[in-house]
Amino acid sequence: MSNFGLGLNGFFSAFRFCFRHGLWWMYVVPAVLWVGLFFGLFHATEALTEAASAQVAEWLQLPVAQETPDDWWESVKAAINGAWEVVVGWILKIAIAYLLFVANKYIVLVLLSPLLAYASEVAEEKITGRHFPFSFAQLMKDALRGALIALRNGILELALSIALWLLTLFLPFISPISFVLLFLVSAYFYGFSMFDYVFERRRMRISETARAVNSQLGAVLANGMCFSLLMKIPLLGMMLAPVMASVGAVITMTRKEGTAVVPA
Repeated sequence: MSNFGLGLNGFFSAFRFCFRHGLWWMYVVPAVLWVGLFFGLFHATEALTEAASAQVAEWLQLPVAQETPDDWWESVKAAINGAWEVVVGWILKIAIAYLLFVANKYIVLVLLSPLLAYASEVAEEKITGRHFPFSFAQLMKDALRGALIALRNGILELALSIALWLLTLFLPFISPISFVLLFLVSAYFYGFSMFDYVFERRRMRISETARAVNSQLGAVLANGMCFSLLMKIPLLGMMLAPVMASVGAVITMTRKEGTAVVPA
């Protein structure tokens, strides 16, 4: 975790770096993609929430209190049942929206993988002075690996998220802990995806990348946390966060390795 500050600095340095080196146009591409996906996500959330709410209400059907005016205990049970249904309903709605939001971000990362691979490579060239001969085949290979990493991480995050949400559904009082854990899991996997573009150029296998990522856990979490928080800002987050995270990972690693010859 000692590299957390280095990861934060790298992420925020990326914004200025992109404008200084004429890479500002990379911020436009994600915005166009986001607009198209937003409408699909909105309609999917509405439809899934209605269907899931009806199903869960059926699964968690509580005994209905008898309407006996003179029985105060029946009134208490009715109040408790009503409160429980409201709590479960809100947890379910938030859970579905969150899961779709996670899926949407990973869809974007998969579709943006060619751009992010290119941004990472160009940034390292400009910072270190090292030249990577352009190869369309290699770029597509890097993009495919980035897409596969994003899919892998997305599936793992969704599985962990579903497990936590199911636990929270039956134990609503652990909601605050679940939110923190979900955020940290999300940050880790996003940071993993961004640092993988750097490690792929080191010709590391995915298992080697996982070990390298864990050895830089502080920087990876800082990068992923900034990415996740910025992505919560509609449109602006989608425009800035992916490219800043990708370039920020390069800045962080070149500073740590001492290979930077140009200030980032």
